[in-house]
Amino acid sequence: MYIFFSIVFGLIWAVASFLILFKVWDVLGPIVLGISKNHIVQSVALVITYLVIFGIPAWLWCKIFG
Repeated sequence: MYIFFSIVFGLIWAVASFLILFKVWDVLGPIVLGISKNHIVQSVALVITYLVIFGIPAWLWCKIFG
């Protein structure tokens, strides 16, 4: 049962965090673009933002229930 809930909630959170990413990136994107025009820097900032949105809750889930 734990595996089922982990998979279902994990998929729901993955989709939700991906949608949240675009909402957050609407605010952060112009700031990052203003700081650097380098696409690598912008990509790294996007990945870091996604890891904060998705990775921290996923890590906490694994620490609490894993």
